[in-house]
Amino acid sequence: MKPNKLFISLFLTSACFGAHAGQQIKPIEPIMVTIPAGSFDMGSTESESTQPIHTVSLPEFSLGKYEVTVKEFGQFIHATNYQAPTECRHELDGWFRPSSKGNWQTNALNTSEFQPVVCINWQAAKAYVDWLAKETGRPYRLPTEAEWEYAARAGTKTTYSFGDESKVNVCEYANTADLYGESILQRDRNTSYVNWSTGINNCSDGSAYASIVGMYKPNPFGLHDMLSNVLEFLQDCYVDNYQGAPVDGSARESENCERRATRGGSWHWNHWPLTNRGRIPVDFAGGVDGFRIALDGKAPSLSKKTKVFKNALLHAQNLEQKRRDLVAELPAKVENLVLNVEDGLVKLTWDKSSDEEVTGYRVYRNQIAGTMFKLRGMNIKGSEFVEPLVDNSYEYVVVAVKNHMQGEYSEQVKTPVGWTSIPGQVEAEWGETITGAAITMSSDGEGDFNLTGRDGIAKDAEMTYQINVPKAGHYELSYRVATPNEVNGFDVLLNDKKLATAAIDVTGGYHDWQTQTASKVYLPKGKHILKLKSLDSFWKLNWIALN
Repeated sequence: MKPNKLFISLFLTSACFGAHAGQQIKPIEPIMVTIPAGSFDMGSTESESTQPIHTVSLPEFSLGKYEVTVKEFGQFIHATNYQAPTECRHELDGWFRPSSKGNWQTNALNTSEFQPVVCINWQAAKAYVDWLAKETGRPYRLPTEAEWEYAARAGTKTTYSFGDESKVNVCEYANTADLYGESILQRDRNTSYVNWSTGINNCSDGSAYASIVGMYKPNPFGLHDMLSNVLEFLQDCYVDNYQGAPVDGSARESENCERRATRGGSWHWNHWPLTNRGRIPVDFAGGVDGFRIALDGKAPSLSKKTKVFKNALLHAQNLEQKRRDLVAELPAKVENLVLNVEDGLVKLTWDKSSDEEVTGYRVYRNQIAGTMFKLRGMNIKGSEFVEPLVDNSYEYVVVAVKNHMQGEYSEQVKTPVGWTSIPGQVEAEWGETITGAAITMSSDGEGDFNLTGRDGIAKDAEMTYQINVPKAGHYELSYRVATPNEVNGFDVLLNDKKLATAAIDVTGGYHDWQTQTASKVYLPKGKHILKLKSLDSFWKLNWIALN
């Protein structure tokens, strides 16, 4: 799917609005569900942000059956000429890019006017509900955190409205990280859910990006896409926990609120429990962020314009379901993948599929063990693959392909850790062993990695590297780091004998990288184990060099 094919006016929306020039554009009021009055215990013990658990009692209210769609939002734009964002963060194959071209109507992700509107921000969502309230005389608004969680739970006390276990049937209820999405993301963007975010579900939900609303089973209250499709903006100003939170279901407000609460998940991530909380700057526009609408009291009857919208949505849902019904069952997992290294070559072999519809295989490899997989070979007809061995450790997986769709990844196989020649640069992620730190994509350069953690690299973290020194001598130690604090740095050991302590000066922040230098160290000739031992937390490492 080429990006230029997606930058198309959605179903000639602009042309349709042009026909209304000089006329008053009436809003499409949302299709709503009446949520009964009641009480529930809000929060969970799984996170500090969702505590303390507290009882909330809510009056009867209504909530949008679906997330607000592109078609509905378009009425607002063309009636008011509201200046919505013209760029948003798509973050598919452009990690750490702050934004790219795209607005509510034409962007790199939406292909239907019945998908949720995205590439807006909280401010635009609030402007929409204010306009809707003014035009209809009904006080439409954004939902509160308490209303959202109460409605999402729908009277249940389990992790999800359909039970505690999500892996079995989540694709029936939500548009989430799944095998179908993985197949399309790899094909279109060379991007993977695996080893990113919270993983992948071994099921198929039929949608690779945002789905037309209402395609999945509703919760017991009749609400669709509460668990995941797009992230949803809420009215509340985000506060780190529930200390002092309202117990009547109202929103938590404060002056100069810069971050608003969000709930739910998106197709671009795996799903989370319904109690999970998020936050977003009020001016941030993203390709996975949308909203639904709330209203006090019973759901109003459908207006004539809403009935027309409902019928058009039903038609779009039926066509989309027919498309999904044509998608064949995904091929089974490739079994018995074996890796052998000989004469500078990596050779992979695996069991050939017994499925007659399987037309070939794809081979994926990551740059560093534990990171996202990228395509290395496709249209492979046999059951083996050979390519040159590269330095340092990385992993392979293989998938079967039928009807242009790939199945579940095989078990991973890993190459041995290589030896880095000195003088030279040792990338932080090349460790033979890494404890107390995690590999993540770096904001310092294009496509490389660094070591970090929840609070940066942890105190007492240890990283070991295999180095080969052809010539003994004194080598200058330098390192690329980022930290918002003055930290104690790290000890450098060779074969468990301390060589030096590398101090780290504050750089200004986690995305402000600096190359810093320590004293020269003596390295004898031969192969050695170099160990870095962290003396403090709150720092990140991109590489070290010995020259």
